[in-house]
Amino acid sequence: MAIRAFLIGLLLLLFSCQKEPKERIIGIQPYNHFEREILDSLQSTLHKMYGFTVVVLEEKPLPKSAFVNIKSPRYRADSLIKILKNTKPDSLSYVLGLTERDISTTKRDSKGKILLPEQKYRDWGVFGLGFCPGKSCVVSTFRLDKKSVDRARFFSRLSKISTHEMGHNLGLAHCPNKECVMQDAAETIVTIDNVELRLCGECSGKIGLD
Repeated sequence: MAIRAFLIGLLLLLFSCQKEPKERIIGIQPYNHFEREILDSLQSTLHKMYGFTVVVLEEKPLPKSAFVNIKSPRYRADSLIKILKNTKPDSLSYVLGLTERDISTTKRDSKGKILLPEQKYRDWGVFGLGFCPGKSCVVSTFRLDKKSVDRARFFSRLSKISTHEMGHNLGLAHCPNKECVMQDAAETIVTIDNVELRLCGECSGKIGLD
C-alpha cells in the first residue's frame, strides 16, 4: 500500500509540474519599410481570425540569395519561406514575411512535373506562398494593385491572402467552398475579391476554431 501511495503521489506531482500549453504567436516580418497602418491592420486581422498573439518584428532587407531574374526581377517565394523557417525565433510559432517586391515559385502538377507551358510556369508570380503544414509563409503586395484600387480593397486583398497563407501553415489545404478564404485563387485577383474573409465551418473545425 505504501509503495502504491508513493507512486500515485509521484504521478500527481509530475502532472502538476507539466507546463501549460505554449502560447501560439505569429510574427509578421516586414521586408524593408511598410506603412504602420498596413502592419497594424494585418496584425489585427490575423489575431481576429486565429486568436493567436501577433507581433510585428523589426524590418529587414530581403535576402539576396532569394533573388532571381528569369522573366523579370523577383524573389523566389519558396526560398523565402525556407529562410523564414530557418531564422524564426524560438519564441514564435509561425512567421509571415511581407514584401512589396514581386515573388514567384514553380507550379507543378500532382506528379511533380512543371505545368505546361513550362516557360510560363517555371517562374510563376504569386500573391503568397506557405508551407502546408509549416511554420512560415510569405505574402507580396506587388500584385494587389495598390496604386489603382481604393485603400479599402487593397487592405481587404492583403487580409485575405495573409489569412489564406497562414491557414496553409496550420494545415489547411485549398477548400472547394467558394465563400471560404481557403479557396484556391486560381491565378486571378478576382477570386480573392469575391471570397469572404472567413473560414468555412469545415475548415474552422479542422483547426479547432468551431
